[in-house]
Amino acid sequence: MKKEFKERFPEWCNDYTQGQNQLILTDDFDSMLGCAIEKYIKGNKINLFYDFNKLFVVDRTIELKAMGIDLALHKGKSWCNHVVRISRNDYVNPQTANINAIYEIRSGNYFTKYAMSTAIMMWSFYGLPLPETKEGKMLLLAIDSGFLGHYDNRFKDTHTSYLKLLGFEELIDILNETDKSDFIELQNRYKLKEKIKLNKDGYLETKLPLAELQGVFNIPLELPRQQFTLRNQFKNKSDTINNVSSKDQIDKTIISFAMTGKYKFKYTYVS
Repeated sequence: MKKEFKERFPEWCNDYTQGQNQLILTDDFDSMLGCAIEKYIKGNKINLFYDFNKLFVVDRTIELKAMGIDLALHKGKSWCNHVVRISRNDYVNPQTANINAIYEIRSGNYFTKYAMSTAIMMWSFYGLPLPETKEGKMLLLAIDSGFLGHYDNRFKDTHTSYLKLLGFEELIDILNETDKSDFIELQNRYKLKEKIKLNKDGYLETKLPLAELQGVFNIPLELPRQQFTLRNQFKNKSDTINNVSSKDQIDKTIISFAMTGKYKFKYTYVS
């Protein structure tokens, strides 16, 4: 990642003290790989699971501050790739590590957003070496369908500029020499869109081929094996900017918030 841009991230991102936070995992591989990176770099471990309606916990005695991974928390530390403003002057969590927050992406300039994964942003920030194989590099781009912008002429230049910002010019070359269909095939073969879920007994399950993916990324990938129990329950709502023109107009205690399109957003709140 370019040094002058890296300096715009929250100060906590550069604190490498081990085991300071408990991690919040969400329901997809982007969050899981991000959690694995945090554990690999800083020794932070998953203790919470968030499915956007409920928050589950393994060990209630842990008092460390929570850190969301691929989660647009309204307060507290998080690594996030979502658009978290409706309008330019909206409140934004000052502890979110998020390119779209730094660049003030919102409804009005939505299509200039960073549209790749949280994991690849973290990969760049922490200076991890790219996977050795072409397939590994392609898989890194395939998380959260992060390759798509390159193959749409409306967004290609923006997509390229973000890869340069991340310091991943090598990945631009991969995109230029590879067809979109090859990425989709790889995405399907590694089941990257499979979800992570809690079963009825409170244990995490997934159809993601974790052993294979671990071999590609060379970072330990495993779900917690302990039982989770319910800690908090939330409500969520979807709305449009026709009804709400600023996030600050929402009179709820917001837990997480993200634009889901140029005109649409969704948030979780405590009633």
